[in-house]
Amino acid sequence: MSTFDVIVIGGGHAGTEAATAAARRGARVALLTTSLETIGQLSCNPAMGGVAKGTVIREIDALGGVMGRATDLATIQFRMLNRGKGPAVWAPRAQADRGLYRRAVRRLVEAQPNLVTLQGTAARLELDANGAVTGVVTTEGRRFGARAVVITTGTFLRGRIHVGTTMSVSGGRAGEAATETLAEQFAELGLETARFKTGTPPRIDGRSVDLARLEAQESEIEAFDFSWSAFWPEPRRTARGTRHPEQMSCWITYVEESAKAIVRERLHESAMYGGAIGARGPRYCPSIEDKIVRFAEAERHQLYLEPEGLDTHELYVNGLSTSLPVDAQLALLQSIPGLERAVMTRAGYAIEYDYVPPTQLHPTLATRPCAGLFLAGQINGTTGYEEAGGQGVVAGLNAAAHALDLEPVILGREGSYLGVLIDDLVTRGVDEPYRLFTSRSEFRLTVRQDNAVQRLYPTAARLGLFTAEERACAERRLADEQAALTLARTTSITPAQADPVLESVGERALLHAVPIVEIAKRQKVALVELLRAAGVGESLDAEAVRTADLEVKYAGYFARERAAADRLRRMGDITLPEDAVYESMLTVSVEARQKLGTRRPATLAQAASIPGVSPADLQNLVLELGRVGRS
Repeated sequence: MSTFDVIVIGGGHAGTEAATAAARRGARVALLTTSLETIGQLSCNPAMGGVAKGTVIREIDALGGVMGRATDLATIQFRMLNRGKGPAVWAPRAQADRGLYRRAVRRLVEAQPNLVTLQGTAARLELDANGAVTGVVTTEGRRFGARAVVITTGTFLRGRIHVGTTMSVSGGRAGEAATETLAEQFAELGLETARFKTGTPPRIDGRSVDLARLEAQESEIEAFDFSWSAFWPEPRRTARGTRHPEQMSCWITYVEESAKAIVRERLHESAMYGGAIGARGPRYCPSIEDKIVRFAEAERHQLYLEPEGLDTHELYVNGLSTSLPVDAQLALLQSIPGLERAVMTRAGYAIEYDYVPPTQLHPTLATRPCAGLFLAGQINGTTGYEEAGGQGVVAGLNAAAHALDLEPVILGREGSYLGVLIDDLVTRGVDEPYRLFTSRSEFRLTVRQDNAVQRLYPTAARLGLFTAEERACAERRLADEQAALTLARTTSITPAQADPVLESVGERALLHAVPIVEIAKRQKVALVELLRAAGVGESLDAEAVRTADLEVKYAGYFARERAAADRLRRMGDITLPEDAVYESMLTVSVEARQKLGTRRPATLAQAASIPGVSPADLQNLVLELGRVGRS
């Protein structure tokens, strides 16, 4: 029997990040997946990032993950969202070539030392007499030993695919079998499961679309990189001489009244509205049926036609997720402007699957009932590639810590969106598939997409996640940020130098006495332009200067938010005993006692994030614990 420190079950976004993170932390890792060819598969839309999600990918990258690097190698269109709102809330988003992305992920994973990929389907976990994980048995009868196991089964756990009300088959993804036996073992372990649903839209042949009638959306790839792989050592380059392949357009069209009428007429045949599915789906990624029912007053609904890759004409119809019958889907497609002659290459479908309510997890993503068992991804009730990948990093780092007797890794919500994600899941739970938004973070001004390395590299360095070459790259990036700030504080420019970038005559009169930093604060001029006008800072990384620019212009706001973050961080340092008897703490409200007893928070900060636990409850909790300690 082969033995590893960590076995990761599943080769999707959570699984590949978990395996990479565990290996980078020094564990001997096996990634076990049903098909090696589908490692890194983009199961739904061919897009990465967006609001909050783009920040998560950069955080994954800052901790040594593969998602950002693979995206850069597969990007066929890039957009920086929210550019009209100021750089503090910009959000990177990329369209990815499905084939290039999958191959890039597999190459990066298999190049990772201490990590092997194995093909096989996990049938059950092996446990010792105390119920702790000791390994995995596959359906083929192979046995692998391990001190920790990370399960990342996505939508495969008792997955069931629905098209209309009459077609329902077992499956975790179109054409791939569901996982049944692990779900049965969860019940034996004392892990509660529940059901969610999600869906996917039809795909069409781009050659059958009248693109001349549609609005094109072009790439901004020359203005931005998606990930920090511009920064990390990456030997591969495309024929274009960049990390990015040839760029492609997306196309915009709309569901208008004729299409809405078809949905209303056939609504009773939808799997969701016809009664075939009872599980709840993602509120923020609704099916077209949900849109027509819930937003009946909307005049039209926007759709994006997204290219699947450079080697195919297939387009993904983003915004048209549906479980209508196949003939209704085709009629719906052909009622949309520009798609009147559309050829449907694949039908859309809904999928219902098991998940594990995440309040049964520790903040390390270890399960409470079973030592050595970690869960990551959609199995924890989330939706989205990025949320899955972020959980994979946290679970992988902590599975390695468990196996090697190292310190656990708990990221605070004050310092990362990964911390917000994990804290929300384990302390608040989910009643619908969870998706990250900037509004979920109290610290979104200081936790941004541009400063992920600044925030998380110290953790990565402490855990030893990078090679010497990678450390040098990260430290050079951070040094460039500091150099830009220093230059801004110590350099002034002459009126002649300022003419191309400044408009205010009043500001010009102060140029000899005022450093660039003060001019940057008063004027809507980018710091990079002021430094360039002064003839300094040309060799600094452009992203580093952009981060420095934000630090200069929003210093007051950032200082207040960081003070609040420090207060939350100090609360995180106050640990709560695992055996605390909350029921006996009579000065704490009844609701708070019940929720604290159920959720078992590890720190005072986690207790503070539980709905129903008030500031007065927290104060009384500290007093109650002090009283117990004195007794």
